[in-house]
Amino acid sequence: MPRPGAQRRTARKETRMLYKKILVPFDGSEPARHALEVAKNLVADDPEATLYLLNVLPAGTLASHFDSADSTQGSTPMLLADPNAYQSVIKSETDLALSKLAEGADDALAGVSCCVVKDVAIGGSVPDGIVDYGCDHGCEIIVMGRRGLGGLRGMLGSVSYSVLHSA
Repeated sequence: MPRPGAQRRTARKETRMLYKKILVPFDGSEPARHALEVAKNLVADDPEATLYLLNVLPAGTLASHFDSADSTQGSTPMLLADPNAYQSVIKSETDLALSKLAEGADDALAGVSCCVVKDVAIGGSVPDGIVDYGCDHGCEIIVMGRRGLGGLRGMLGSVSYSVLHSA
């Protein structure tokens, strides 16, 4: 006859592995680090689970790297860019963001036995990039922090509020 405590431990372990694919938007902030800790507790000891760490670059910020060839054309420099220059900027910006993501998260991922995927996505906006990535990769849950700026701030455009309503 098994000990009662052994049964409880088994049941507890099973409840910790409800999710196999968890997305954690990660920008290195304290709320993002806390969200990573929560996500780790959900899947860290499940080698079949995947933890996706994502940094989203808004497409609009990449436009600042291009100068319009003709200032009379207006402010759409990305449409005028040389395709090779465009690819070069995209690659350098995503490589830099991926390096920063790894730098900020690697210490927190020590001892994790699940699969960890670190990625950078480009989205029309950060919330759209998070939701699109989660859908594209079949993520079951998005674990993200919030800065605690109150309900009014949420209605005015916080990332976590937007993701909550879009996901």
